[in-house]
Amino acid sequence: MTRRHRTVNGSLDLADQERLVTAFMQIDGMRRRRTRDLYVTLLEDELGRHLPFDRHEEELHDVWSLVRACLTTTGAIHALAGVLERIHRGSTPMTGLNAVVAELVPEPLLTPAESRDLHRLVSALERGGGAASPYASVLPSLYRRAVGPVGPVPDHDVRSIREAVAHLEQVLQGADGVPPLLVLVHGLAEHAEGDTAAAVRDWARRFAERSGVDPARLAGPERPALPWGLAPDESAQAGTYLTVECRHDGAGTDSLMVTAWLQKGTDPGITLRSDDEPLPRALLPVLLGELLADDPEVVNRDDPDLVIEFVLPRGLFGFAFDQLAITVDGLERRLGVDYPVVLRSLDRLRRGALHHHWRRKWTRLRDASQDGEVCWVGTPGEFDNQWLYARLLQPSASVLAMAFPPWGDTPEPVDELWVGLQAGTPVIAWCRREEPSDHLVKQVTALLATDPMTLPHRLLDLRRQAALNGPGEHPGLDLALLFDDADRIPEPYQRLRPPT
Repeated sequence: MTRRHRTVNGSLDLADQERLVTAFMQIDGMRRRRTRDLYVTLLEDELGRHLPFDRHEEELHDVWSLVRACLTTTGAIHALAGVLERIHRGSTPMTGLNAVVAELVPEPLLTPAESRDLHRLVSALERGGGAASPYASVLPSLYRRAVGPVGPVPDHDVRSIREAVAHLEQVLQGADGVPPLLVLVHGLAEHAEGDTAAAVRDWARRFAERSGVDPARLAGPERPALPWGLAPDESAQAGTYLTVECRHDGAGTDSLMVTAWLQKGTDPGITLRSDDEPLPRALLPVLLGELLADDPEVVNRDDPDLVIEFVLPRGLFGFAFDQLAITVDGLERRLGVDYPVVLRSLDRLRRGALHHHWRRKWTRLRDASQDGEVCWVGTPGEFDNQWLYARLLQPSASVLAMAFPPWGDTPEPVDELWVGLQAGTPVIAWCRREEPSDHLVKQVTALLATDPMTLPHRLLDLRRQAALNGPGEHPGLDLALLFDDADRIPEPYQRLRPPT
């Protein structure tokens, strides 16, 4: 079995990079070196800085190198698309490129002009920097105040304003709705002097106006300062996760493309298995047993608790992953009896347009879980899809429960699970029995209506009880749980989310 131990970098995978490159290559001028060089010059003017990348004689390789450089520079992909838009506006290839960029690359927090101005101000603030910089002693506390309860929390103290800005330029807003970058810049203005201080305050004022943020909210003395490495919301962020992505290996096969990585809270992830080779579905329990019992990263983790997440496309939700039988040192047990096992939607993680409702619904569930309501669907097609979608968009509708398993593995026709994902529903549960009894329905409804945020661990307890008592009328072995924590998007998909 092919395995690699490396830090997950969160960049687009090769397939998505290829989609971007192919879309850019559809633009006529991108296929010619001379006009491509002109586009790069215009892009650098837009960014306000040089964009280094390796050049190649082969056109495809040169465009691929340019795209990879843009992906590592905040806002560069959108800026390049903007340059092309001015020249090729309205063309069919341009429309296609815009669609691919919108799907794969989150909108940057700052416009190119705002980013240029900010980086010029950063250079002015850091002039004569290093240990002698007047910001060296106050920058860590300013950063922590800006970050508040959302992160990102680096694995070291920030050492420069430029580094702090680089962290926060990718974060759209904090839990209180204020972009942490704006709080940081406002704090820097308080310590700046002369014309630079005035320019920094003016930048913060203009950005606040565009963002619709009341300047009075920027001081934020109540924003908690957290030590590096401490996750602010332990219910959502803390813990250790073994995340396993499974995808079909093409049509008509019973093999899966499997990637597995270990991640503690929001720390960088460690890839345990890459999807270089398809894995027969029957060998998935063997792989899981090896990871859990033999992989040194998993075995030697600091946190004894471990949540297992399966990231799945629609067509795999009908498979009972929590009931997989793993064997460790000769003893067989169900995976869902050993660990909390939850499912996550690969389609929603990859579809940026679905993130807005999801983020909004999750935030409400997290902050007011006692007010959540369960939307129960007893039979397939019981409700019109448009009615169900509108019902699930209601703020109080936090959980979708289905008395039947999902079946949809293609875009058409739409099933209830896909309606729930589109509506942003963060918690979706279903019974794998085709015809659950009224008693079982009441048990499941009561389970889901009580503190949805603790569902993964409460369901673990139920699965253990069911293993003791036998299936019968116990929901433990028949209930599947999709639990999509929008505060803890697995690191490889960070690139696919609107920055948060």
